[in-house]
Amino acid sequence: MATLLASAARTSSNNSGALNLTHVSGMRAAAFLLNVTAAATDAGDTLDVYVQHSTDGGTTYDDFIHFTQVLGNGGAKKFVAHWVGTIAPTSALHAPADAALAAGVNQGPIGDTLRVKWVIVDAGTANVSFTFTVTMSPTR
Repeated sequence: MATLLASAARTSSNNSGALNLTHVSGMRAAAFLLNVTAAATDAGDTLDVYVQHSTDGGTTYDDFIHFTQVLGNGGAKKFVAHWVGTIAPTSALHAPADAALAAGVNQGPIGDTLRVKWVIVDAGTANVSFTFTVTMSPTR
């Protein structure tokens, strides 16, 4: 198992930066886990988490996983995404999506640079906070 994003309370949108993992090279499939241990207090607060890949060393990123959106009043949640790189791509040709993929997984080969991106929306009460981690269990 590899930790892509360590557990921390987050109050604004950001990303992990490039993750040059040895686990990605030769990876045929993986299970990704989003573990939200604390959610913000307002129903209108939202968290969207994406796992993205890059085929050009981190210049351009493309979503291949978008976990189910977490609501601020939803409490602790866990979501698992199963990705298989050895099957035909979900979309053989598409423009790179940066935090634009609908909830789900794009199957098929990925680049060797990953990052986690999260988008947090505050309902307007200035108290948004989500504590979460993202891990990956690769299969070779």
